[in-house]
Amino acid sequence: MRALVRTIDGLSRFFGAAAAVLVIVLVVLMLYDVVLRYVFGSPTIWGNDLNTWLMGASFVLSIAYAMSTDSHVRVDLLYDRRTRPRIRYFDLVGLALIVLPTVAFLTWGLYDHFVTAFKSGERSGTGGWNPITWPFKLVMFVGFAIFTLQIVAEIIKRIASLAGRPFEPPEEASDAHGT
Repeated sequence: MRALVRTIDGLSRFFGAAAAVLVIVLVVLMLYDVVLRYVFGSPTIWGNDLNTWLMGASFVLSIAYAMSTDSHVRVDLLYDRRTRPRIRYFDLVGLALIVLPTVAFLTWGLYDHFVTAFKSGERSGTGGWNPITWPFKLVMFVGFAIFTLQIVAEIIKRIASLAGRPFEPPEEASDAHGT
């Protein structure tokens, strides 16, 4: 199980890094589009669609990374140092009974959404570019599939922690082995 969790955490880190690169690409493309629009009076026909898709892709590809590194937004009132040992039960129940079924359901729906767009050749219907939509829908599906896997990994981590065999955070694991 530890190898599975490490593999899923690695996937989440990989796609989190990919999301970070997409943000850099997004900034460059937005700057390019703004310069063309306001300096040369000649905006791109693809800028709005592509920038929207890149922002969405960076978001969905980074969700699993945020969960794996415990860097997502949460209510500090419930998650301070005093409540951390007890909150593992709450996390386990919430992840297993609410979050996992919901995200798995959304992931399945996104897969169907992608396949339908791919088979039909669906186009965005916006702007002069009117691009096909299946590449973006594929990214949405992949992001949520990795998020689903990360939720499973987090459930395994909570169970191991409650059983007295907690997983080491990635930084501590590498420091313990002298790397």
